[in-house]
Amino acid sequence: MKRLYEAAEALAGLKTQAEIARALNQSQQTVNNWEARGISKAGLLKAQSAIGCSATWLETGEPPMALALRLASEDGETIAPAVDNPFIEDARGIRVGDEPDTIPIRRVTLKLHAGVTGFETEPDLEDGGVLHLPRAVVEANNLVPHQLLAIRVRGQSMEPMMFEDDVVVVNTADKKPISREIYAVNFNGEALVKQLIKRGNDWCLHSINPDFGPVNVRSGQCSIVGRVVYQPGRMLTGRL
Repeated sequence: MKRLYEAAEALAGLKTQAEIARALNQSQQTVNNWEARGISKAGLLKAQSAIGCSATWLETGEPPMALALRLASEDGETIAPAVDNPFIEDARGIRVGDEPDTIPIRRVTLKLHAGVTGFETEPDLEDGGVLHLPRAVVEANNLVPHQLLAIRVRGQSMEPMMFEDDVVVVNTADKKPISREIYAVNFNGEALVKQLIKRGNDWCLHSINPDFGPVNVRSGQCSIVGRVVYQPGRMLTGRL
């Protein structure tokens, strides 16, 4: 558990048990249990996904701490090996300082279940498993990096604004529905990126592509994962 606290502070700025529990989508009691009995295998994977640390490092202390990172000397030569992690295959090395004016945001695939408001994630290892978000965007919009996830858009319903496999950034701390804003939602266990529109007393999942009609959220089990705040090159909040 000491390594979990060390990684949480170093990689995500998390300093308290409550902050770590929220980041891992766990109860404080669960984290308490880990402190008393040791962190479970499932907990190792959750921490790896949520914080970006190596599950192997958490369990054994075998370096490196950070997932998919290589350290580099001042002349650019790699001085530490790529991640050797039994949970993750083909992790691409990223040199420290590659993107000095950006903040790495975890690229993930959402694991959802119908009727469940919480969610789990699996790493999306394309581009090293991170999206480099401009630091100026994070600071200007008061975003908290460990609350952000980068996910892929699926399907054609949001064209021409977003195309399939485009990557967008979701603020998981912002779940308050605002009409005409865009959200990642869990609809019947499927991860969707949709515009929310309020019509009378009802909320609808709206698609930009006119070939896809609106869906009343009452027609299924729907919960908000977070507000979509950024698409590479532009902020998305307040645009529609």
